Amino acid sequence: MIKKGLNELRKYIDDLGIKLEDTPQGWCPGDSREEGWSKQREIYGFDSRETWSLDYTFKLWLYERLRMYDEVNVIDTGFHKFDYKGKLITFQECIDRMIEGLRLDLTLGDFSEERKIKEIDEKIEDVMPIFCLCHKCLWW
Repeated sequence: MIKKGLNELRKYIDDLGIKLEDTPQGWCPGDSREEGWSKQREIYGFDSRETWSLDYTFKLWLYERLRMYDEVNVIDTGFHKFDYKGKLITFQECIDRMIEGLRLDLTLGDFSEERKIKEIDEKIEDVMPIFCLCHKCLWW
């Protein structure tokens, strides 16, 4: 079992059932490179393990931040609207869709039968295009 430090608490990720050892911050416990990773975290705030699977690292990062953003922002997320795939959707719908797509992507196995379901695959694949569409509104 990996002991969590303050910088390794991951509430939203934990809520998904993803264990620390299944995230870049928990990979390779007891490895001889741990001292070097610790030094990297002191310098950069993260270590090179996060680059081993940068796509996965980014999904974890974005999921956590979107979840908190959705909980703490004080703006009218229904005000801005975006044309996505020929349909007008609100900023809140963008946030909800990204969170749901990331949740599915992070919790379904890479070869899960559920990923073959068109609606689920679309939810996962829609995350980045929607992010690109609305990222300039992600402030408050």
